[in-house]
Amino acid sequence: MNFTNRTTFQWIRIAVIWLVSFLSVLAVSWFAPSLSNAAINMLFRLRGELPAPENIVIVAIDDASLQRLGKFPWSRKLTADCLDKITAGNPKAVGIDVIYAEESDLSDDEALAKAIKNNGRVVLPVQLYEKISNTNPQKTEIGWLNPIQEFAQNSAAKGHAHAAPDVDGTLRTVQLSKSDDKGNRFWAFGLETLRVAEGIPPNDFEEKSGLLRFGNYQIKLVSDEINQTEYLKGVSIVRPNEMLINYIGASKSFHYFSFAEVLDGTIPPETFKDKIVLIGATSPTLGDSQVTPFMHFAAAENKEGGQAMPGVEVHANIINTIKNRLWLGFLPQFWEIFLAISIILGATAAVKLIDGWLQVLILVLMLLAIIGGSILAFNNWQTILPLPELLTAFLTAVPLLLIDRSLAASHDLDIKLHRLAEVQNEVLLNTNFENTELTAQSKLIPHNLEWKLKAVDDISTRLLSRMSFISRVLGGMNEGVIVADVKNQVVFVNNSLSQMFGIEPKTFVNQDFTDFFRQRNIFAESELKKIVEQTLNGKQFEKEFKFRSQNYLVRFSPVNAENDEVIGILVLLTDVTKQRELDRLKAETMQFVSHELRAPLTSIQSLSDVLRKFPVSNEESSEMLDTIHSEAIRLNELINRFLDIKRLESGAQNLQISKFNLNKLLENCVQTANPFALERQSKIHFFKPEKPINIQADAQLLKQAVDNLLNNAIKYSPQNSMVEITTQSKPKETQIIVKDKGFGIPKESLNRVFDSFYRLERDVLSATVGTGLGLSFVKEVAEKHHGKISVNSEEGVGSEFILTIPNLD
Repeated sequence: MNFTNRTTFQWIRIAVIWLVSFLSVLAVSWFAPSLSNAAINMLFRLRGELPAPENIVIVAIDDASLQRLGKFPWSRKLTADCLDKITAGNPKAVGIDVIYAEESDLSDDEALAKAIKNNGRVVLPVQLYEKISNTNPQKTEIGWLNPIQEFAQNSAAKGHAHAAPDVDGTLRTVQLSKSDDKGNRFWAFGLETLRVAEGIPPNDFEEKSGLLRFGNYQIKLVSDEINQTEYLKGVSIVRPNEMLINYIGASKSFHYFSFAEVLDGTIPPETFKDKIVLIGATSPTLGDSQVTPFMHFAAAENKEGGQAMPGVEVHANIINTIKNRLWLGFLPQFWEIFLAISIILGATAAVKLIDGWLQVLILVLMLLAIIGGSILAFNNWQTILPLPELLTAFLTAVPLLLIDRSLAASHDLDIKLHRLAEVQNEVLLNTNFENTELTAQSKLIPHNLEWKLKAVDDISTRLLSRMSFISRVLGGMNEGVIVADVKNQVVFVNNSLSQMFGIEPKTFVNQDFTDFFRQRNIFAESELKKIVEQTLNGKQFEKEFKFRSQNYLVRFSPVNAENDEVIGILVLLTDVTKQRELDRLKAETMQFVSHELRAPLTSIQSLSDVLRKFPVSNEESSEMLDTIHSEAIRLNELINRFLDIKRLESGAQNLQISKFNLNKLLENCVQTANPFALERQSKIHFFKPEKPINIQADAQLLKQAVDNLLNNAIKYSPQNSMVEITTQSKPKETQIIVKDKGFGIPKESLNRVFDSFYRLERDVLSATVGTGLGLSFVKEVAEKHHGKISVNSEEGVGSEFILTIPNLD
C-alpha cells in the first residue's frame, strides 16, 4: 500500500470514528434523558447550598403544630388567628398553600374570610382535578378546584399549585401557567405570590420565544414551544412556560416558623415585616412533598436531606428563583452540537498529533475541562451544559482513536518487518525467516503481539550479529572512521579516531561532524562547506594536512543506497606521518649522496687518479695526499653527522636519561672547543653559576649539541673574537645560551638555519668548511628532550643561540 492510499484509508477510518462518536452523542441525547437528569442532580449537589433569603419565610404546619393543635384539618378560625398575627407584621404578601374548596363551620369561614380581606395581599391556590362532564355524564374533563367564594373574593390572587415531576419522579421544573379543558388559565402559585408582593398588575405578562416577561423580570423558559408537544412518547415532554427551579438546598433550607408558635405569639409579628410569607404543610404525615435534586443531601445537621421537600418549600424555591433571577437554562441545540464536535476533533488532534505523557496530560485536561466547565457554567452563569453528551463524545472518540492508532501502528510494524525480511539477504548473512513467515505479504488485520515479538527477536539476533561483525571490522581499522548522515550528524566513530585526536566517541556521536574540522582549523569554512556539498552530490575528495606534528590524509566519500541516492558521508583519516617521513628520508638521502658526498669523493677520485697516472714531485704528492686525507675526514664527518641525525629522527637511538651537573658538562665542552678557538685566536668565556645546576637529560647528546653550537660560534666569527656561554635556570626549564660577535645571520635566513644541509651563500662562497647538519642535529636533540632551539641574530653584530631543556620531575 503506497503512501497516498494509506493516508486516504487513514482519513476514512477517522471519519468513521467521528460518525460513530457523533451518533453516540445523539443516541444519549434522544434515548437516555435520565442521564441528563442525573447530571443536573450532580451539578446541584456539587454546587452545594445557596444562602437562605431573608425576605422569604415559611410558616410550617409541622409535627409540633399537629401535636399541639390536633389532627389536621384544623378549625379555620385557627388559620384566621394566625393570619391576623402575620398581618400585624405588615408582610409584602402571604401565600396560603391550602385549598379551602369546601365550606365548614360558618363562623370559622367568616373569620378566615375576614382575615384574608384584612390582609389584602393573600394568594390562594387552585388545583386541576378530573370531574364528570356536565354535558355528557359518560365523559370526564379536567377543571379547576377553586377555594369557596368568600375566600376567593377576598384574596388578592389565585395561582395553580400543581407541580409535575420528570419521568424519574424528581421535580425539576414548574409550569408557570396551566389551563383546564375549557381554556381557563392560572399562573403558578409562587409567581402570583411574587406578583402581589411587588405590586405588579395582573395583566403585566408577555410571552416570548423562550422567555416570559413578568413585570421587570425576563424569565428564561425551558422550551420556546407554546403548545404541549411530545418528542419521545412517555419519556420526554415539553410543557409550555416551563421554568427550571433553582433549588437553594435540601429540605428546610429556608427560614421556618412553626404554625403553633406564630399562633400563640412566641414569634412576634415584626418577624414578618416586608417579607413574603408562605403557609403550608411540612409534616411528612400530610403527604404534600416532592423529590428534588437535593434528595439525600444534607450539608448541615438541621437539614432533612434524606426526605422529600414539602410543597410549600417548593413554592418558596420558585419565588426565590424568579425574584433573584436565578433561573436556569440549557444551551441552544446548535451550541451543544458544536461543543460535542469540538471535543471529538480535539481528542483526534491529541491522539494523532501528540505522543507520550504529554498526550495523557492533554486528554486528562480535556476531561477535567468538560466536567469543570459544566460545574463553572452552572455555578456562575446558571447554564446547564450537556454533560452526558459531552462525556459521551469524549469517552467514545478517545478509546476508538487510541484503538485505531494502535492498530495502525501494529500494521505499520508488520510492513516494516516485511521490508526487513525482503532486504535481509543483503544484510543478514544470506539467512531467511521462514520460521517467522516474514516473507509473506502483510495482512489487512495486523499480526498479534506474540508474532511481532518473535519476528523482532529473530531479526534483531541476526542484525546484531552482523552489526557486531561490521563494528569490529571498522573498529579494528588503523584509519580513523567517521560516518555521518545527510544532516552531518555523526552516527559512528571508531576507536582509532579517538586515539588519534583524543576525543570521546560517545560524546562525538550525534554531533555535527564538520565541527571536528572547524575546531582543529583543518579546513576553512567555505572550503569545508564546498567539500560537504560535493560529497553529497556523489563526488569524492581527499586532502593531506598536518596536526600536532603528525601528517594525516583525509578522504570524503559518499554512502549510497540501492537507488544510488546519497544517504550519508564516510570520512577516513589516515596517519601518513611515517610514510611522509620515509619520503623525506629518501629525499634527504638522495640529496646527501648526490650533493654532499659527491664533492669530497670527486676530489679524492681526481687527486688519486693524478697520483696513479702521472709522475708527481714529492712536494706536490704530499699536498695531494694531505688534501685526500682532509676530504676523507670531511666525508667521514658528513656520514657520521647524517647518521646521528637519522638515528634520532627515526627513534633508533634511545635517550639515556640521567641526572648530572650541567656546569661540569659545559666546562668539558669549553675544554673540547678551546684548541679550535686558539687556532682561530679566539676565546671562550663561560659564566659559571655559583650554584650547581642539576638536570636530567642524555648527557652525551647534550654535549654533542653544545659542541656544535660552540664550534659554529668560533667558525663563523672573525679572529680575535669572544664567544660567551651562559646558563639560566627557571622552575620548569633550563636554558643554555651561546653568544658570539660574529658575522650574524640575515633576517630572511633565520627560519631555515636549522634545516638539514642548509648553508648561507656567504659561507659557501668563503670556502668555510661545513656540512649544514650541525644545527639540524642540535634541533633534533632539543626536540627529543621535548625542548627547543631558537636564535636571535643581527648581521655584523653577532648571533645568540638558546637551547632550552625542560626540567624533568
